[in-house]
Amino acid sequence: MDAPQNKSDKKIRLIATDLDGTLLDGTGNIPPRNRDALVRAMARGVIVTIATGRMFHSANRFAAEIGVKVPLICYNGAMVRYPDGRTLYHHRLDMSIARRALAIFRERRIYVQSYIEDVLYIRDAGDEEFVAYLKHFGIEGRAIGDDLYAPSVAPTKLLAMTDDIEASHALMREFQDLFGPDLYVTSSNANFVELMNPVVNKARSLTALAGDLGVPMENVMTLGDGENDVEMLRAAGTGVAMANGRQSAKDAADAVAPTGDECGVAWAVEKYALK
Repeated sequence: MDAPQNKSDKKIRLIATDLDGTLLDGTGNIPPRNRDALVRAMARGVIVTIATGRMFHSANRFAAEIGVKVPLICYNGAMVRYPDGRTLYHHRLDMSIARRALAIFRERRIYVQSYIEDVLYIRDAGDEEFVAYLKHFGIEGRAIGDDLYAPSVAPTKLLAMTDDIEASHALMREFQDLFGPDLYVTSSNANFVELMNPVVNKARSLTALAGDLGVPMENVMTLGDGENDVEMLRAAGTGVAMANGRQSAKDAADAVAPTGDECGVAWAVEKYALK
């Protein structure tokens, strides 16, 4: 696989890894080789964290499996929270923006999930899209009917589902045109469209966290595969995309590792942090 140019001599002091399509394999688990490589890196003093689009509740069990002690970057950077539940940063959507977006989803009958205070809310637990989501991610949701479209507390994230990647891109472009700088629109999955506060993305939260930890960004390695990883792949001293990732992620990275199923995370950690 490709190697970063002029970056192999940078000492890796902090690793931030995405979950789905990156650290996790196709079964949604951490392969032993990936886990062992990160554990060995931490034993050498390298700080390891998770940077994911997932909610904190979902990401934290993987952090526990690795032994992460520092805050996790969740909701694509909208929430940064310690494994014990203490919140470092949390940026919710503007309530008026959230309600306008929800009204669009309701009018068009587009399936949407709302995340409020790290709880997943859905309209109907029997929705086909939620059943598939539950099967893949194992995350329970609270069905609240039409109250979904009129939240009393501003959501951290809204996640809409489409039929395919082309439909997702079309919906993303529409929301970007409609809301402009008032909304951060990204995607962690081919049929996901995710809406968050415009002040956040993984790179911004990672940069702030690295600063708190006293680690320059040139000594950070990021690992990802999706469009929501592009910013942090560019921001890090060493950005590594998975071979199974979106082309935008691979274009933003310094190196391309083997696929998630082929333990691309372990490959990168062994090559750049354990060399």
